[in-house]
Amino acid sequence: MEEAQLKTKFCKYCGQKIAEDAIICTHCGRQVEELKSNNKPDNIIINNSSSSSSSASASASASSANGLNRKRHSILFDLFMIFITGGLWIIWMIIRPKYY
Repeated sequence: MEEAQLKTKFCKYCGQKIAEDAIICTHCGRQVEELKSNNKPDNIIINNSSSSSSSASASASASSANGLNRKRHSILFDLFMIFITGGLWIIWMIIRPKYY
């Protein structure tokens, strides 16, 4: 009686023999193949002049507002650090050991 020969491959992480159609190694548990999804729809791009111009202007205004917001936070952080450094220097000048 002939037994059906199972096709095997080797796990690329642990090197053990696994079934050829295995996606996850039964020995180490790591994913050895990409998951194939047939129910995933293809991307559909609608290129209308009204939708493309409105999305472009929306993304431009969002990026400019984000840049202004980052700049404002950066300036505030810089001023905060200058005041902290100056305050620590003043405190050090008051409590430092004085040698006469």
